[in-house]
Amino acid sequence: GLMTGTAVESRALEPEADGGFKPVRLDLTAAMSPVALNLRTEHGKDPSETGKWNRYRATLSRAGAAVASGEFNINNTATPENQGAPYVLQTMLIARIGESGEYELTIRPVKPVEVALKESRVEVRRNVQEAHAPPPPKP
Repeated sequence: GLMTGTAVESRALEPEADGGFKPVRLDLTAAMSPVALNLRTEHGKDPSETGKWNRYRATLSRAGAAVASGEFNINNTATPENQGAPYVLQTMLIARIGESGEYELTIRPVKPVEVALKESRVEVRRNVQEAHAPPPPKP
């Protein structure tokens, strides 16, 4: 979801007080399928957040009905010796779009937020390659 397909759109997310984000409307088409919805965000250098993490659920809906969802973590991997990368790029979900139109993406925390995020964006990629499970072992 991060490297395959074609980047279509990048849109800023507005934070909410609980650590989630305000819903975002996206125009998606069946020809874009499968679509990856990625989160690009920055975390600060607050030493008290080192090693902490947030867990979110992203839900893609059309006409009030959920069509795909996924859970993901955002970690602050900094250490006292190394600040790590200042941003995170994470696939929230990959969805097959059966019907073209307007969709709504919601991103809600699953547990209390421990890492403050800023400059968060949703990045849409179309025609991504989906990971496939390996074939079962032969007897």
